[in-house]
Amino acid sequence: MPGQFDGFVGRHRRGVTLAILIAVSLLCLVISNRAVILRPKEIGLSVAGFFQKGVTGFFRWFGDTAGSIRQLRLAREELARARERLADADRTAREAVDLRRENAMLRELLGLAQVLPAQRISAGVIAKEHDNLFSVITINKGSRHGVLPDMPVVAFQDDLEGLVGRVIRVGLGTSQVLPLYDPECLVSARLDVSRFEGLASGQGAERSTLLMRYVKKIATDRIEYGDLVVSAGLGGLYPPGINLGRVRDIRAETYETSLTLEIEPIIDFDRLEYVFVLGVTGAP
Repeated sequence: MPGQFDGFVGRHRRGVTLAILIAVSLLCLVISNRAVILRPKEIGLSVAGFFQKGVTGFFRWFGDTAGSIRQLRLAREELARARERLADADRTAREAVDLRRENAMLRELLGLAQVLPAQRISAGVIAKEHDNLFSVITINKGSRHGVLPDMPVVAFQDDLEGLVGRVIRVGLGTSQVLPLYDPECLVSARLDVSRFEGLASGQGAERSTLLMRYVKKIATDRIEYGDLVVSAGLGGLYPPGINLGRVRDIRAETYETSLTLEIEPIIDFDRLEYVFVLGVTGAP
């Protein structure tokens, strides 16, 4: 038997050695972890505590997330309400600015009406119509206010009085005015400084300037850019001395016997809101 055992060990020396090493390792492991092997209850409690802590942490995270979502929704609703309040405040501010501007304009017109002759009829512009053939401005005063056809219409802008045009049609409560920029509106004009005369007319709604034709060529050296042009009062339709505009360009063609002046109107018709109808022709 001993001989057989020795022969077996010799043939399986490596396997026997490995088995011995495994056995020794297991023994060491059991000895070093005796506390764990001897206390399974504590191990179970540790595992349970670990899972309990994980579950508690998950539900806490879930609750915090739900609360954050609710707070975010409330914040968005509050932001929407704040934006509505801001829009209302902005709208109120714009309305207040418009009211202040309108009140200032009405006070200015009231002050002008107090110093101007009584025959002037104040009116507001309620419509502007432009086309290729005809242009009119509609005002809110008519025959029951004393307005008659061919009455001149003026306005004040930037503390200057300027010619707007003349009344061409009259209704009971409204009237239509042929504006100065219309080619059919002809005005006898005069250079305020040099006193040379000509005939002023518009070039249509698409052009912002007037033309003053038939100015004598001898006036070439006596006309300056920016010279004021006023109504001459010839023909009896428009009173003399009403501002028409200022010289913007001087055209002197060699084959013509007169000058043509390009005039920048005193009145900016895009900003025209209020006018005065001259109830009696003659000097204002």
